[in-house]
Amino acid sequence: MDLILGLTSITMVVLIGAVSPGPSFLLVARISISQSRRNGIFAAVGMGVGGAAFAMLALLGLKAVFVSIPWLYIVLKALGGTYLLYIGVQIWRGASAPIRVQPVDCQEKRTGWNSYVTALFTQLSNPKPAVFYGSIFAALLPQTTSWQFSLVLLLLVFLVETAWYSVVALLLSSAAPRAAYLRSKFWIDRVAGGIMGLLGVKLITSTDAVV
Repeated sequence: MDLILGLTSITMVVLIGAVSPGPSFLLVARISISQSRRNGIFAAVGMGVGGAAFAMLALLGLKAVFVSIPWLYIVLKALGGTYLLYIGVQIWRGASAPIRVQPVDCQEKRTGWNSYVTALFTQLSNPKPAVFYGSIFAALLPQTTSWQFSLVLLLLVFLVETAWYSVVALLLSSAAPRAAYLRSKFWIDRVAGGIMGLLGVKLITSTDAVV
């Protein structure tokens, strides 16, 4: 019963964390609107894999490593923030580039893997989720768990993250959001790129410690 209660509680907390606005949501939304629904789903899977990877690192004790080696956390935040800043600059610079609508087979097969990799790296660019998972695991998990339980936990994290971002992809890749994006691509990309860049700068300059 304690294990089931722990899994249920963690699933709810992970879902709340996933729906919170951030660079992951921004990236999946932009890929879904500007490219295709299939690309958005690829990005959603990338987010799910990244979330499960952080959950696995938390189970292995990464938070304890950050506490004992504070400079490692700072370095990883700086690297992650630099990556987000890079993505933001790329979006900003591409704001004036027109989008040529192509047949699904031609466009989606070429960019689906790129969408997955970009989303995965964006998810992994911020080490804070490892601390987040470490905190909720410490608070909600029983002191002793089996490897089977840990495997189920990682699967749940993957499913929650992937399901949420898949919903985002499905909603924002429909005709109306895409038409609105094509009409205002320049300004939407400038705003999206600016926000992504600012999130990167915030991550680089933040002074919060591991707690």
